[in-house]
Amino acid sequence: MRRAIFWDFDGTLTTGEPSWRSCLMMALGPLAERYGVTEEKLRPFLKSGFPWHPDGDGSLVGEAFWGVLFHKFSAAFDSFGVPKPESEAAARRVRDIVLDKSLYHVRPDAAAVLAVCAFKGYKNYILTNNFPEWESLFEGLGLRQFFSGIVNSGTVGACKPHERIFRIAERAANFPSLIWMVGDNPIADIGGAKNAGWHTAHITRPGAANSGAEVTVTSLSELLKFL
Repeated sequence: MRRAIFWDFDGTLTTGEPSWRSCLMMALGPLAERYGVTEEKLRPFLKSGFPWHPDGDGSLVGEAFWGVLFHKFSAAFDSFGVPKPESEAAARRVRDIVLDKSLYHVRPDAAAVLAVCAFKGYKNYILTNNFPEWESLFEGLGLRQFFSGIVNSGTVGACKPHERIFRIAERAANFPSLIWMVGDNPIADIGGAKNAGWHTAHITRPGAANSGAEVTVTSLSELLKFL
């Protein structure tokens, strides 16, 4: 029987990954203080419009993905009075910042857990809502050897929680008989996978609200006893 585990990336295999708000702040640099920009003030500008948001265009890939986000980021900076040349330059810098692998921290037990899952007969796959170049970033984090394949919204043109990306993932894994989704997002990961008919495991913090997942854990290592 073919068995597969699809792993989310941000917040699942990693901790302390950069938020889009923090990347925008880094891109602005000293201009943030000059124009009164804070992460909290940026929050309303980033709650919608990404490809994986309900109002976003999940089909965006490649340069089209970044084109939409460039206008979104520069418009946010403009609203604080940042002059146009500076706001556009900062918006362009966000892309390089997001690709900085030093900002991502892999969970200390990730490699061991992935290896044990493979030993148990599972094929590991990534299923992530992310930017088009994400795979080049992932190559530098020391986990690529544990995975049989990657399904990234920024290259396939579909996003979690929509059913289409889960069907793309099934095809990429050659239609396994048993599929688990492991993720931290109750809607994109758990809700989307449940709607697709997959088994679900939610990695979260202690005391978090019930996501409806079959399994809820607070560490990757804890997951092994359920697989």
